[in-house]
Amino acid sequence: MSLKPQNIIQAAAADLARKRRNAEQAKYRDHAYEQYAFHRSHVRRAICAHDLVLLALMDGPVADKTAKENTRLIYGNARLLVDAMRITAPS
Repeated sequence: MSLKPQNIIQAAAADLARKRRNAEQAKYRDHAYEQYAFHRSHVRRAICAHDLVLLALMDGPVADKTAKENTRLIYGNARLLVDAMRITAPS
């Protein structure tokens, strides 16, 4: 599977949307938790897609501890993360 920087950015944006939905559902004690593509600790800390990609780049080894293949795929290519980070960088 060949990922592109845009795929990483889309996954980051989707994870941030999931974070909002998960937080909303938690208010109502709804346990319909949606899993993230990125590592959960990074999604929790990120405010925007750029933050999330930067955290993945800076703390990539955290993905070695996950059983999620998608997470390992995202974190396993530093060059791809750098390209995605450049695209999402604030102007």
